[in-house]
Amino acid sequence: MKANIAFETEIMTDQWTGYKPLKEDFKNICQEPSGKKGENFSDLQRAIMGFKGRLRGIHHHATPLQAYIDEYTYRFKRNYMKLNLFESLINRMVKANLIAIK
Repeated sequence: MKANIAFETEIMTDQWTGYKPLKEDFKNICQEPSGKKGENFSDLQRAIMGFKGRLRGIHHHATPLQAYIDEYTYRFKRNYMKLNLFESLINRMVKANLIAIK
């Protein structure tokens, strides 16, 4: 966390005891109980369960685990891009055109 998150960032976590030492550096950690089956962290729960389901269902074991994590992350992010897919495509085309002109 220290290498990837700014110290002043507001962070919401569950009450796992492993986060307690981080309170010295990250003053804005808010720890909440995760609730029954992760109900207080529904987006996180969805991501974790989707990843676990993918590993169990399609790939019974993952030898190069990072490749599977990268693919899952791409597909997960792409799921959120569906609404703005056309706009994103237009933006990419315009930017590509500007780079080619320069």
